[in-house]
Amino acid sequence: MKQGFILYPFSAIVGQAKMKRALLINAVDPRIGGLLIKGERGTGKSTAARALADLLPDIETVADCPFSCNPHNEEEMCTSCLDRSRGGEPLPVLTRPMRFVTLPLNASEDRVIGTLDLEKALREGVKDFEAGILAEANRSLLYVDEVNLLDDHIVDVLLDAAAMGVNLVEREGVSYSHPSSFIMVGTMNPEEGELRPQLEDRFGLCVEVEGEKAGTDRVEVIRRRQRFLDDPRLLQSSFAASQERLRAELTRARELLPHIELPDSIMELVARIAVELGVCGHRADIATCQAARALAALEGKTVIAEGHIREAAEMALVHRLRRTPFDDQLKDLERLERIIERKGKLIDLPLQDPLPGSMPAAEHASVTAGDTENRPPGAAGDREAAASANELEAPSLQGLAAKVSRMASGKRSSAVTETGAGRRVGHRLPRPDEEIGTANLALDATLRAAAARTAGSDQPLSISKEDLRASIRRRKVGNLILFILDASASMGCNERIETTKKVVSQLLVDAYQKRDRVGLISFRDEGAQLVLNPTSSVQLANLRIKDLSTGGATPLNHGLALGLLVAKRELRRDPDMVPLLVLITDGHGNVGYASDNPLRESLELAEKIRSQNLQCLVFDTSPGIIRTKEGRAAPSQARRIAEAMGAEYHHLASFQPREMLDRLGKHL
Repeated sequence: MKQGFILYPFSAIVGQAKMKRALLINAVDPRIGGLLIKGERGTGKSTAARALADLLPDIETVADCPFSCNPHNEEEMCTSCLDRSRGGEPLPVLTRPMRFVTLPLNASEDRVIGTLDLEKALREGVKDFEAGILAEANRSLLYVDEVNLLDDHIVDVLLDAAAMGVNLVEREGVSYSHPSSFIMVGTMNPEEGELRPQLEDRFGLCVEVEGEKAGTDRVEVIRRRQRFLDDPRLLQSSFAASQERLRAELTRARELLPHIELPDSIMELVARIAVELGVCGHRADIATCQAARALAALEGKTVIAEGHIREAAEMALVHRLRRTPFDDQLKDLERLERIIERKGKLIDLPLQDPLPGSMPAAEHASVTAGDTENRPPGAAGDREAAASANELEAPSLQGLAAKVSRMASGKRSSAVTETGAGRRVGHRLPRPDEEIGTANLALDATLRAAAARTAGSDQPLSISKEDLRASIRRRKVGNLILFILDASASMGCNERIETTKKVVSQLLVDAYQKRDRVGLISFRDEGAQLVLNPTSSVQLANLRIKDLSTGGATPLNHGLALGLLVAKRELRRDPDMVPLLVLITDGHGNVGYASDNPLRESLELAEKIRSQNLQCLVFDTSPGIIRTKEGRAAPSQARRIAEAMGAEYHHLASFQPREMLDRLGKHL
């Protein structure tokens, strides 16, 4: 690959076999839908993505086309190249390496999709298009680092283009489209926030990576990296033969791919895997089949084998399974293995789930045995059964949720925005130093200003800079409801925990229909944990809050600090969002966060939260009124925290879901 710098060789990367394999099969068949790489810092995610570009074959392009159209295939041409080709004009051909295009984290929508010169379109009737990143990435590799920190609408645009192979730009009734087919690789560190499930599902494959555990492998990582820093050309030459072998394998696999058939038996097996593992939607099935074909092609095989299905399913399902933080991924892989082993029995079965009571007794017995084998006495399942038997009796909340939903109807937060998104509500004069993009141009107001300026003169209608008007847009923004829950022993019993679970679940019913998101932080023992990353997925949330641990000390300050961190992180992702922090505690923190005085520190942290202008709500779970030695009533520690936080304060006398929902309903 012709670059001004030397890339670290793909074949020199130590370990990370699954990640490298997933990258290679996306290079074999870009229609898989891209790859999402999730992992901790410093595990080679970015290095591997960049190194893949050096393996990609050279391509022939139309030399003077900004979209790098294929001169030999009309289906991969833009309108201009297609007209020239059909008109008999010979297209100039340029052979060049595939590009490695990086999407900046702060890229605007115009920078990504390109812009239309509306002034030229009005004056001359010409669609003058300024190409964006999606044009540059056509027939190349598009790399998106920290994809979870991008604005959601930017991720939507990227994934739409990746799925359709076309970028469509529409501005004020003027539209333009061009081919945009690329290999998309996104990387993210889950510690910095999760990607919305709806967007995560759009990636064809996903792999999770972590640092090497074996000491010898870690030593080899250091050794190779040091060699690369000392003399990059020397390291590159030492892996030149391996790189050439990989290039040859990719070229052969691309040529072989169209000749690999997908028999009905394989499709039925993939469908059965998705049904039994409870995968939502059909993208997982499609991605598994496409990845299995690419794996077979990469190995030079013309027939898809069980091993290809197993490997492809692991990559296509890892981000689509309904899993809680407490689930073991190994169990999912074992279930996948059992389904594939039983394929002979399942192929002839109908793909619909059996009706209740219709499961054969033998199969029911085997499932029961499989689920309970090796379970020690008093295991989690037994505790869950006991908990459900003694579950706190609570009223049905369906009516309450509907009531809260009706109360919140029409009270969705809205904000004026300059991003080009939202409903236009007016126009304004641009600021002196402001550059107005096509997305933010108020076309009708601009034309009226130009008409008023030229009225009564012999000049034809023309648009100058002084005529430009910017749109004022208002869009509805989602609320973020972030619960900070005291799960320590001082909470007394599981009653409060169970009530909070019910409230969070009911709020999600409303959030599902809106753009609101709900998150949950719990604190106990020596720290705080983000149990539920902000989400609007009802299924994901219900799964992740069902197994909250309780007991131990009360690290209240850790919970406050983590709540502030999460709220600030979410505001960076969407500055128009309205966060609401809901603290549920008795206020008796006894573990310091950064000092030896937990009580004073909790007030200082509360004041920091107040300084960020965050809306807050405190539910006090302490048993009753606190009195001094003189018998006077004294404010509880939770009330003092609420005052320092600038929060609305409520003492929960009965701690019932109805009371909490009524209080929260006023803020939604």
